[in-house]
Amino acid sequence: MASVKFYLKDSKSEKTNIYFFLNYGAYEVVKGKKKYLPLKYYINESINAKYWNTKTGRAKQDSRFKQFPEFNARLQDIEDKALSVLRKMLNDNETITRDALKLALDSVLKSHTDQTTSSKKHLLEFLDYYVETSGMRTNTMKSYKQTARNLREYEQEKNIKLTFERIDIDFHANFIQYLKGKNYSVNSIGDRIKVLKSILRASHERGLHDNTDYQKKAFTRPKEETTAVYLNDDELMRIYNLDLSDNKKLDNVRDWFIIASYTGLRFSDLSSLTNNNIKDDVIEIKTSKTGATVTIPLHSYVKQILEKHKFSLPKIVSNQKFNEYIKNVAEEAKINDPVLMEEIRGNLKTQKAEPKHKLITAHTARRSFATNAFLAGVPTIQIMKLTGHKTEKVFMYYIKITGKENARKLQLHPFFNKMIVK
Repeated sequence: MASVKFYLKDSKSEKTNIYFFLNYGAYEVVKGKKKYLPLKYYINESINAKYWNTKTGRAKQDSRFKQFPEFNARLQDIEDKALSVLRKMLNDNETITRDALKLALDSVLKSHTDQTTSSKKHLLEFLDYYVETSGMRTNTMKSYKQTARNLREYEQEKNIKLTFERIDIDFHANFIQYLKGKNYSVNSIGDRIKVLKSILRASHERGLHDNTDYQKKAFTRPKEETTAVYLNDDELMRIYNLDLSDNKKLDNVRDWFIIASYTGLRFSDLSSLTNNNIKDDVIEIKTSKTGATVTIPLHSYVKQILEKHKFSLPKIVSNQKFNEYIKNVAEEAKINDPVLMEEIRGNLKTQKAEPKHKLITAHTARRSFATNAFLAGVPTIQIMKLTGHKTEKVFMYYIKITGKENARKLQLHPFFNKMIVK
């Protein structure tokens, strides 16, 4: 059932902003239990925290805060409007996503001037506001907050205030050099520029500035190809055939890894997978990242794992624990081929060899699925339908095949096997 509850941003402040959680039915399944994902939404109200009743989500009836009746009436009006917005979207059969719901709430609860107040004219003030109100995922939020920290450090060291107008091509070059001097890797610097471009785009769309340097070709995101590995069929079989009956946690992680390697599901989707998603020899699931529903044929190895567990999926550990345990599994399977790692950090390029098992994570399974399906001759467009890649260019960059593997695949093509008639 839809509900609204108000909270304070800072429960100890003399003046703190107020937000509400709107529970609109979105959830994910974690360890077999539903975890609801309400929308967090800031409103244009603030209050001294000592006059707030946390149980009721309203101002206390306190004589020192004489305007509490009017204040609580405004909160009630906001709650009613928020629920009305949600009801209208449901009645109109609209697809309710966090972004769509937030935009609908903005149109009712915030005027144009409210959304573009002078308090957000500076870059970092808007960045903080955007992080608080956009409903982004936890990992994405970490990236935005790290970028904010780097920009604040830059402000302090350069003794400047970063306005939108300052973020031009020259700043782009200077900020990259600054991060190199802090010994950040190329891809870490690229992440900061990616966030910066996103913030400039979002603020520009809100009419906060007219600076479009971020759209120029020179305002690029530095990028270095990472050493991402995949497991071929032989390596996957070594993992599949391991006897892990004496170690339940490794046994379960191995089984989930095999499921992911033959479905291409992300870890977030594995975590929400239940028996209800499996019917008539296919897995059908709405993916958490894109919201798209994918239908995946059940591979024979996945069927065997389901039979092993009597068609009751085993519990799955956290992503962090999964990444730790799957390295142990791969080491036991003797997946130890040396992999040359190259990295540019600051202005220094380093190289080192690592045994392959140390580089395996939950995401390796998804990459293995895409690469092995491609090498097996499954049409690219059909693989992309399952992995969610939008373009063939991005897909080809994603999969990992060596020159020898590509040559072996080409040898099977009719072009290289034409009969010679004498």
